[in-house]
Amino acid sequence: MSNAVAAEEHRRGLSNLKSAKTFCQICSAFCGLGVVTDGKTVIRVLPDKENAFNWRDYCAKAGTAPLVRDHPKRLRSPMKRVGDRYVAVSYEQAVQEIAAQMKDIIARHGPDGIGTYIGNPGGTNVANAMFQGGFTAAIGTHSVFYVGSIDQNNWHVVAEKMYGSEMAGLIPDIDHAKCILLLGTNPADSGMNWMSITPQGWERVLAAKEKGADLIMVDPRQTPSTKKATTHVTIKPGEDWALLLGMIKVIFDEGWIHQQDCAEAKGIDAIRAIAQSASLDELSQRCKVDVATIRDIARRFATAETAFCEARTGVALNRNGTLGEWLSHVLNLITGRIDRKGGRTYVKGMVKNYMQLFNKMAPPTTRRSRIGNYPAVVGAYPTAILPDEIRTPGPGQVRAMIINSGNPVSGGPDGARLDAALGELELLVAVDMFQRESHRHAHWLIPGTHFLERDAFYGISNLYEQPFVQLAEATIEPLNGVKLEWEFFRDLALEMNAPFMGIKGLNPVIRFSKWLAGVTGNPRLAFGPRWIWALLVKTQAQGVKWKQLVQNPGGFFFGEKRYGDFRPSLQTKDGKINAAPDEFMAILKQRLAEPMPATDAQYPLQIISRRRPSMMNSWLVESGKHPRNYGEFVEINPADAAARGLADDQPVSVVSRLAQVQARVRITDDMSPGVVGMDQGWGSRLFDPQGGEAPEQVGVMRNTLVAADVLDELAGAPNLNGTAVQVSAAG
Repeated sequence: MSNAVAAEEHRRGLSNLKSAKTFCQICSAFCGLGVVTDGKTVIRVLPDKENAFNWRDYCAKAGTAPLVRDHPKRLRSPMKRVGDRYVAVSYEQAVQEIAAQMKDIIARHGPDGIGTYIGNPGGTNVANAMFQGGFTAAIGTHSVFYVGSIDQNNWHVVAEKMYGSEMAGLIPDIDHAKCILLLGTNPADSGMNWMSITPQGWERVLAAKEKGADLIMVDPRQTPSTKKATTHVTIKPGEDWALLLGMIKVIFDEGWIHQQDCAEAKGIDAIRAIAQSASLDELSQRCKVDVATIRDIARRFATAETAFCEARTGVALNRNGTLGEWLSHVLNLITGRIDRKGGRTYVKGMVKNYMQLFNKMAPPTTRRSRIGNYPAVVGAYPTAILPDEIRTPGPGQVRAMIINSGNPVSGGPDGARLDAALGELELLVAVDMFQRESHRHAHWLIPGTHFLERDAFYGISNLYEQPFVQLAEATIEPLNGVKLEWEFFRDLALEMNAPFMGIKGLNPVIRFSKWLAGVTGNPRLAFGPRWIWALLVKTQAQGVKWKQLVQNPGGFFFGEKRYGDFRPSLQTKDGKINAAPDEFMAILKQRLAEPMPATDAQYPLQIISRRRPSMMNSWLVESGKHPRNYGEFVEINPADAAARGLADDQPVSVVSRLAQVQARVRITDDMSPGVVGMDQGWGSRLFDPQGGEAPEQVGVMRNTLVAADVLDELAGAPNLNGTAVQVSAAG
C-alpha cells in the first residue's frame, strides 16, 4: 500500500494521502481492500494484495466505491416529509419525533405494530444488523422481515432441522474434491460465495478440473460456468428436488452408500423407503432430465474418491427450494461427503462452538406468522407476506415500518402490491444511503453510511473456509457528518425508554458512556459494536486476542483447516444428523402425489433470474458502472422466438397471471426451450429528495411478474425461478 500511496502522491502532486486496510462489505466474499484517501475524499480503492485469506483482487462492485460514496443523490442528513417534499432536519429532531410516533402506535396496536425489514447492505453491515436487532428486542416486536426470506431461507431451515442450528455451515472443500456437483449457481460471476466464503472459489474449481476432477453443473441455461463443466445438465426450473431424489434412489438401489455415516444418522431408513418407492421415470419427467443421465451422474458422484454437492441461489428461488437444499445434503450424507476431506466441511471459527453460541444468542423459535402460518426463520417472517401483514386488521397488524438498507419492492415478489401497502402505513422510516423504490412513501429518510466509513469485524461465524478474522477500522469519516446506522437504532431505543437489546439496566450504562465520550472527546467510550465485539473475543474466542485484531488490520489466520469437528458440534437433541425431518418428508410425499406439472397454455414459458458481477440485488444500480444495461432484456431460445415471430432486439411484452412488463428480446442458444431469463435488481427508481431532480429508472423490474401467493411452504420463499409467463410482440 505504501508504494501505491507514493505513486498516487507523485501523480497528483499531493503529500497528504493516507492508506488503510479494510474489506468490502457489499457481498459475503468480504474481499480485502486497500483504500487511499486525502482525509476528505476517497482517491483510490485497491485490492489488498497482502490479504492472507482473500483472493487478493476484487470485482467490479468494490471498484465503484468512490462513485457511490460521493454520489450526488446520496442522502446527507435526516429528512422529514412535509406535504409532497422533504426537508432536512437534525438527528435529534428525527429521533424525537419518530420515537413519539412509535410509542403512540405501540400504545394503540402493541409492539407488533412496529415492523422492521433489513436488506442485503444492512445484513453485511454487521454493526447495523446487530443494533437493529437490539432495537427490535427493546420494543418487543415480532414483526421482523429479512431479505434472506427471498433467497436463502431454505439454507437456514435445512441447517436447523438437520443439524440443530440455523447457522450450521458446511463449506465445500474444493481443492480435494474429485467430483463437484453444483446446482443453481453461476460461480464464474458469483465466485462460489453465497452462504460461505471461499476465496478464488471458481478459479480453484477450474484448477481441480484441470487436475482431473469431474465437474457436473445443473442449470436451466448455459452460463459462463456451465460452459466449463464436464457435464451440463439442463433442468426444468424448480424441479431440482426430483433430480436429487432420483440420484438418491439410484445410489440406494446400487448400494453405493457410506455404511458408517448412514448408521450414525437418524432417518436413513425413511429416506431409503421413500426413494425406493418413487418412480425414476416419473422423477425424470418432472425434472426433464433423462433417466440415463440421472443414473450416470449418480454413479459418478457416488463412486468418486471424494466429492461434494452444493445447491445454491437458483435452487433457493422457487417453491421447492427447501426440498432441493435438503436433498442435496442427504446426497452428501449417504455417500460420506459430510465433514470429510474433499466434501462439505465444517470450520469451527473463532468460538469453540459457533452453532451453540448462535442458538444461545438467537434461539430457534416455533413462532409462526399470523398471515399464512409461515415459520419465523432466523427470527424473521417471509417478505412475501408483508403486504397482508400491513393490510389485515387485528392483533399484530403492522402500522409502522423501518426499512433498513433494503429495497423489498424491487427485490421481492409482487412489488406493486407491497408498494401500495407501504403507502397505507402511519409511519414509514427508510434508513439508506439513497431514497429507493421501496422508500417512495417514506415519512422519514435517515441517511446510511458507506462501508468505507465504518468499522467492521468478521470471523466470528463458521462460514469461512479457514479460521480467519479481521477487524477493520473506518478508512474515512462519514460524508457530511452522517451518523452510523447503529447509532440511530441505539438512540431511538433510548428516546423510547425501551431497554436496548431487551436488557434491563443497560440504558443507564449507555447514557453514561455517551456522556463520558462527550466530555473526554473519545467517541469510542460510547457504547457501540466494538464493545460487543471485544466482549465476544475476550469471553468466547480461541486463539484470538483483541490486541491482535487491532494490530493486524489486514486480518490473520488463527488455526489450520481441520476435519471431523462437525458431528461433535451438532445441536440436535440426540446429537445425530436428522436425515428425514418430519416437515420435509410430508412435503416430499405431497409433491410425489401431485399430478405431473403440465405446461400452462396461456403462459407456456418459465422465467428465471440472473445476477451480474457489477450489482448486488438492486444495490449498485446507482453506480452507473455496468458493461451494458442488462436490465432491459428478456433472453429467449431461438425456437421459442421463432414460434412467436420475434426478432432480436424487438420490443416485447412479458406477461404473467399477475402483471406485464415491457422489455427487448435477446435471442440466445444459452436459454433452454420453454425457459426465458431476465436480470434481477433492475428497474428500481432512484429518487432525489435533496435536489428535486426527476427519478432515475434503468431497466425493467422483473419481479413485478412474480406472485406472492406461491411460496415454499417450509421457508416462505417466492417463486422467482419458475413463474409461468408469455412473451409476445409489444402492442
